[in-house]
Amino acid sequence: MICVMSLKNTYQKHTYNMKRKYILKKGDTGDLVKALQNILGTVETGVFDDMTSIYVKRFQTNANIAVDGIVGPITWKALGFSPAEFYADTDLRTSATWIERYPLPEGEYVKRETRKKYIFLHHTAGRSNPYKVIDHWANDQRGRIGTHFVIGGIDSTLDVNNLGKAKLPHDGKILQAIPDAYFGWHLGPVKSHRMHTGSLSIELCSAGYLKEKDGKFLTWYGEEVHPSQVEELVKPFRGYKYFHRYSKAQLQSLEALLYLLSDKHGIDISAGLPTMLTGTNNVNGAFEYDPDIDRGRVKGLLSHTHVRTTKTDIAPQKEMVYLLRRLVPVK
Repeated sequence: MICVMSLKNTYQKHTYNMKRKYILKKGDTGDLVKALQNILGTVETGVFDDMTSIYVKRFQTNANIAVDGIVGPITWKALGFSPAEFYADTDLRTSATWIERYPLPEGEYVKRETRKKYIFLHHTAGRSNPYKVIDHWANDQRGRIGTHFVIGGIDSTLDVNNLGKAKLPHDGKILQAIPDAYFGWHLGPVKSHRMHTGSLSIELCSAGYLKEKDGKFLTWYGEEVHPSQVEELVKPFRGYKYFHRYSKAQLQSLEALLYLLSDKHGIDISAGLPTMLTGTNNVNGAFEYDPDIDRGRVKGLLSHTHVRTTKTDIAPQKEMVYLLRRLVPVK
């Protein structure tokens, strides 16, 4: 997790000074603007000025893509240029090598490029192995269902306070199942179709809500969870007081991934759920269903619970709340 944390710190330092590291529009400056101007064949001033905007819109028109003058992932791809490659080098510490590609087969996701405006958080309500989660999506009969990323966890039967030499091969491991440009169906029936097509999605491996019986904590599929991994909420959330706790490594990986995706897609990760949590003591309420979100009117970082009244992912666990509140910059 050291490399994940160091990269998270790197992204955190510049995220709010440079919200759109890979997204360019009028008024931006820098070396990436020069690279863009070189590709377009205009004067390399390093300033995204009126002339650059004209060249960008002309290219977008000819490429038959949205003509908005903004150079994002779709326009970069049409240009045959990757800003991620532009900023990267061969030093493994400077790139997202902590994300492993474990792709769903073609036909198991929607291979259509879309601009991303939302990030949705989920948990699996299952076991800790992210490889098996993606394998399940690849082999089930439901069609093109899945999330872009899956973050592995800890076997729920283990005592996390006494692991000793126990191996944790999946804890905090990030797998990418679907390329960013494309999407999978992951929300179920919602009022805004564009949230499916215009969102990035992240799944945390977690058993989800738990039921207490005779002093034991049981998952919906009957497995006993060790008490060291049980989160007791201050107030029940959607009828459940106990949840399988998201691990420290999972949350570290999630935070690093969020900063990376914010850079890459220009999504404000302080908007949505983090902003709702700021300045409120009604933590559970911030995770509740919101008809405006269900209609696609709120952009940023959101939870599955915002658009579905029957879901419990993401649960308002205190460590998750701390993470989300940290995403809002101090003014």
